[in-house]
Amino acid sequence: MRTEPLQLETEDGKWWDGMLFEPKGARRTAQACLVVHGAVGNYLQGFPRRLSFGLAERGHTVLSINTRMANYGALFGGGLLHRTPYDIDAGVDALRRRGYKRIILCGYSMGATMVTYYQAKMAPPEVVALCTFAHPWSLPDSLRRRWERFGARPSYDVVAERVAAALGDDPEDPTNDRIMVVHRSQGPSDRPEHTELWTYSTWWFSRGPEADAACSWQWMDQVSVPVAFIQAGSDPLIWEEEASRLAELARTSGVRPVIVRQIPGANHVFDRRESEAVRAASDYIDLLEEVEDGDRGFTL
Repeated sequence: MRTEPLQLETEDGKWWDGMLFEPKGARRTAQACLVVHGAVGNYLQGFPRRLSFGLAERGHTVLSINTRMANYGALFGGGLLHRTPYDIDAGVDALRRRGYKRIILCGYSMGATMVTYYQAKMAPPEVVALCTFAHPWSLPDSLRRRWERFGARPSYDVVAERVAAALGDDPEDPTNDRIMVVHRSQGPSDRPEHTELWTYSTWWFSRGPEADAACSWQWMDQVSVPVAFIQAGSDPLIWEEEASRLAELARTSGVRPVIVRQIPGANHVFDRRESEAVRAASDYIDLLEEVEDGDRGFTL
């Protein structure tokens, strides 16, 4: 296959990296998948990396991109989730300029939230479907549950109160932003690996109690394209019914087809189950072409 590193310029003047994979003899020459990463991870790390390679190996053109939520944007400032439509739009535009007329948005974990919010808000005609992985009902709800489970210090409510007071009337003002450390947020000890690092603004707009853009349930009824929820069957972070509830919201708004697929035994990062998740995504993309009208559905 041909690979091409890209630089993407956003409407608000940011620059992000991406990697384009164009397999020889692609199944559809005018169709591509746009892959968006999860929390902290970038476009060539973890499950998004395996997803991009796996789809390309199956004959699908793939563009995998960074956003302002990747790496240091989330840890040290600038990672504002409600601004990520600019980042995804830059990826869509890069594919559009290369002649791709059908785009499937693929988002993993937080990336699933981002592509849902993007499609609901922007709805570009080139985007014909969403394919999401480990999709949470609400990022703030998922974080709160995890922090309560491990006894995070400070607690979710204390962080919310302190961050709201510190950011004041303009939460996007960088002069009010600070870095905070939350102990026992990812495990039951004070070891570094059980600790999280956030900036006030990044946390407020992606995990805070008023982070509307981070709640897929608020946007799913505005999604206007087919959706696949490929979930990890043994995910400790996301409950099994979250995807089913999101799917029902999509169906009641008239979206067809909507599918939910559980990968048995998979954890949140699909460790050693990546190939099954990739195969489910590839099958879904292939089957999209067989759906001729909004009333016809299918199962995987």
